[in-house]
Amino acid sequence: MQHYWSVGPRTPIFLITIAIVLCSGRVRGGSNLDLRDVDLAGWPCLESPTGSAKTQDGMERNRMKNRPPVDLAGVNVEAVDTAAFLRKVREYDSHLDAQRRSDLSDAEKTLLNRYENQIVSLTGWLVLAYPGPPETTNCGDRNLHDWHLEVFEDSSDHHPQIGDPTPIICEITPRTEGTIYRDIRLDSIAGFFRTGKAYESTGHPPRKIRVTGYLTWDDDHNGKADVGSTVDNISPGNGYHHPWRSTAWEIHPVIKIEVLDSNPNSEAPSVPTPLAVARQPPAVGITPEFITIIRPVVIVIPYGETTLQPGQRLELVGRSADKIRVKYLDRIYDLPLAAIQ
Repeated sequence: MQHYWSVGPRTPIFLITIAIVLCSGRVRGGSNLDLRDVDLAGWPCLESPTGSAKTQDGMERNRMKNRPPVDLAGVNVEAVDTAAFLRKVREYDSHLDAQRRSDLSDAEKTLLNRYENQIVSLTGWLVLAYPGPPETTNCGDRNLHDWHLEVFEDSSDHHPQIGDPTPIICEITPRTEGTIYRDIRLDSIAGFFRTGKAYESTGHPPRKIRVTGYLTWDDDHNGKADVGSTVDNISPGNGYHHPWRSTAWEIHPVIKIEVLDSNPNSEAPSVPTPLAVARQPPAVGITPEFITIIRPVVIVIPYGETTLQPGQRLELVGRSADKIRVKYLDRIYDLPLAAIQ
């Protein structure tokens, strides 16, 4: 079970300072609260674009979701806002006239393939982001999961609630996460994170973004409990909102994210930062040195905790006889030397 905490006057000093747990082997559990510089070398699912799906429609769906990143230079990308995206996919729905892939004829599957082989750019507001659950797409891996982005027509000062409009879902996959990580941190563009049953503000309003990626029909989420124009209820069991999407069509995988609005956070309250995780000014005129994590390390971050995975490259800030100091998401963390030896 994951436990998340915030810094307060009664928080024990040893928890505030830093929490580090070393494990052996590949960690399958844990929760990560922002994009990572993932290294997929040796990941068993990398060579399986159909994931661990056993059904024909599941394998077809996973093959679409697991497409690798591509160079967008010279690619004809259609730019749409949320309204244009919904008009576009409603037209596709009318042509397919089916709820699931398994209902399609061979001719209709050929038509669907033409629709899904498009790269589009969606403009909207990133109100909510969260790590996806283990699923067949990623062979049931709890760590190398998708990231769900809920993109809305308008900004919001709260996470989705009853009566609110539903978003368009965009998903970052393990195959595209490392590329997007080079330029984007979700906590700098999302208004809210969801961790388990809890919603957490990032401390700033949602950002207006442009999400570019493949069009995919996620027919596995094409029922009334998932698709609707507004949120009708909040599940008492898990706190999730239903319906939670405006269409079964998504951008999946996301290949690129661009921030379109100016930074709205200049006067917003900052997120409480634990001791030993203070922001540091960037070095000037010095070429950064990087280290590679070889063992999973759990660290405390402003929203709870995250696991640094083997293969992640982090900027080295300093070292002592038994510790190294690294930069992660613009904050400084002390790690045991064993993490890189």
